[in-house]
Amino acid sequence: MANPFDFSSGAVLTAAQLNAIGKGGDVTWSPTSNWSGTFSAAQYARVNDMIIVSCSLTLDATPSGILEIDPAPVAGHTTLSGVSGTGCMVDTSADNVHAVCPRYNSNGKIGFTTNAENDFATVTNTKPFTFASGDSIRFVMVYQAA
Repeated sequence: MANPFDFSSGAVLTAAQLNAIGKGGDVTWSPTSNWSGTFSAAQYARVNDMIIVSCSLTLDATPSGILEIDPAPVAGHTTLSGVSGTGCMVDTSADNVHAVCPRYNSNGKIGFTTNAENDFATVTNTKPFTFASGDSIRFVMVYQAA
């Protein structure tokens, strides 16, 4: 990506150029998941190689297996995958909220870990609680593009 600004010594940027730095606007994307549900507020922004993602998934059925969102909006740098954000999982039946850490996986998907009750583990249909219809996952994350 070519630099649109003159950053040579002595150059002066206009107010419009300064206001445009890092402004890419939010872009919606259409993620899917191995867990059945409805996505809302699925957006991302790209500033150079930094990808900022926000998303919410409300389940419409009892899930099974490990939670993954596919695909991530932009291919990530595979050697820098790992915990890179924050979010919450809402257990509506127990009126309880659990912390979640989204991460970009080397397989191009967004995965999740939790540290519920000092048990750092991958989020599954039964960890950190037994997920059911109506429960939700909301998160914001940042990762580096490939």
